[in-house]
Amino acid sequence: METIEMLINDLESEILKAKNAAFSRTDIIVNKAVILDILSRIRSGYPIALKEAAQIRKDRDEIIHKAETYANETMDNAEAQAREMISANEITRRAQEAAQQIQDEAARHYEKMDFDARALAFNLIDGVEQSMKQALVQIKDRKDKLRYE
Repeated sequence: METIEMLINDLESEILKAKNAAFSRTDIIVNKAVILDILSRIRSGYPIALKEAAQIRKDRDEIIHKAETYANETMDNAEAQAREMISANEITRRAQEAAQQIQDEAARHYEKMDFDARALAFNLIDGVEQSMKQALVQIKDRKDKLRYE
């Protein structure tokens, strides 16, 4: 799979091997079809990164939904167990403690899954952003080289 870096290198190679235009030290003659093909391949690489970011967000939402479902089921189970144990004071006290422990565990589990999902999504999107920034800096550098050489 071609990376943006590889495509930029191809573009740079085409520019460096181009011949000077007549009566100019800065203008060059390049193969239009080759340059347009490389640029097209660069453009096609960006949507992949965006699709990956969307998939990461979808996965995060699914993890959050699963955590909420798990927490709700756990809460429902705890409430059902508590209602069944209301026959005496001691049993009621124990049921309330157990229900609270289950609720606390479910809340901790939900918070951990939510934090992990957000951290994963942030890190992946941040990586994509950094790659895009680097690619844009390299493109600008190449443009500046072309403009001032």
